Amino acid sequence: MKLDLQPIKPRALAVRTIPDAADELARALGLPAGRRALGIVTATSDDALYASLDQGTKASPADVVYAKSFYAGAAHPSGPLSGECIGIYAARDPAEIDAALDACLAYLETEAWFYAIATAADPTRPVAFFPHVIASIGRYLAPLADVEVGSALAYLIAPPLESVVALDAACKAGQVRLAKWFGPPSETNFGGGYLSGDLPACEAAARAFAAAIVDVCGAPLGRGAARGAGEALGARPPAAGSGGRFAALDTGERFAEKPDHLTHLRDDASLVPKTHPRIVARGKLDLLQSALLDAQVAADTDGAAGLVGELGEILELSRDLVGAEVTGRAVPAPVLFGMGADEIRDATHHTQELYGVPFMYPDVRQGPVVAKLTMARAIAREAEVATLIAFPPAGGLITAPPARADLAYALNRISSALYLLTCRYVAGLYPGASRPLGPVRGWKPNPPGPNPPKPDPPKKDPT
Repeated sequence: MKLDLQPIKPRALAVRTIPDAADELARALGLPAGRRALGIVTATSDDALYASLDQGTKASPADVVYAKSFYAGAAHPSGPLSGECIGIYAARDPAEIDAALDACLAYLETEAWFYAIATAADPTRPVAFFPHVIASIGRYLAPLADVEVGSALAYLIAPPLESVVALDAACKAGQVRLAKWFGPPSETNFGGGYLSGDLPACEAAARAFAAAIVDVCGAPLGRGAARGAGEALGARPPAAGSGGRFAALDTGERFAEKPDHLTHLRDDASLVPKTHPRIVARGKLDLLQSALLDAQVAADTDGAAGLVGELGEILELSRDLVGAEVTGRAVPAPVLFGMGADEIRDATHHTQELYGVPFMYPDVRQGPVVAKLTMARAIAREAEVATLIAFPPAGGLITAPPARADLAYALNRISSALYLLTCRYVAGLYPGASRPLGPVRGWKPNPPGPNPPKPDPPKKDPT
């Protein structure tokens, strides 16, 4: 669905940091022990700032310890730097505050926008609303919406009547749950709610929310069915038999049969081209599983039973990543063969001390197991890059984390783990396996030239 809406871009009005808050202020804010560094920001839009504050918790360990809207809305601030809202981060040190503020301000500038639509009653006074979808929420909004960190969330806000009508349409648009309702009027005289569900469902809900508001603005005194406009604009999936069970995610176009060139992003209502970045990333994850299985077969043939088991752990993790990508479920930091994510990475930098194997590069004499481990590692790196492309950071800023940093992080550690297993195999640490021969960094072949002279035979004892 494409709607001609005018973005209302929010602005940060004032930003300050306090490296070490006074004891009295710390007590008033209820700061946790050891978190005395503060970051404070005001902005022209409260809901846009709340969403942006949440983004900061994904880029930093900083917590949001205070966030409030001001009464009467942005049109009636108490001063030129007040705006509509204030937010305060607390962290252990100023560096964590800076990281949170950088991510917050970038998201506020490039992602968290209200939109405006003119009304038939008064074209000079447009209606502003917030049909915002967060693919993976952070530590600030998750408890407010009573959902897990990393869940998708539709953050839907509008003026009083519009918010009720549009929220009804949004709830009927897909498999979503009303996690929290903001009954009008709020401090800024708006209303709305948080809807939870998988990402495609939240996106469908936001489209239905916007379409219903467009309908109200087009005929404010009309008494037609509240969902009528949403259905007409393609925001709400029609009933069975009214256009087909399949729908394109981007346009809302419906099909009785699924076209071969489209595939499911999540369900029948979220068809996308097979060139969609998320589908490409899924293909790389499938390829990684195949490569891991191939390496397992080679290790089993070689008698390296321990390596077969450790590759099985990585294979199970890669399968879990597929499910997490599709459902939007967050992936915890990986633990493989008893090692945490940081331990795995650290070990790859100390293979000489741990296993007697300096930095190595594969060689034909090291055999098929090393070749297949190396191939699996290269595919893991490709899968990481594909995931970063499919889930870019907010606004494309390299300083902001990717939308699915958990997936990219797990794939990065899979790559490190495969290199670690290769070094352990070359070091001969798997009982039953034949230790491969071949060069590692520092290994030197025999010098070219004639064969070295044979040693003289031992002399006989004349006695």
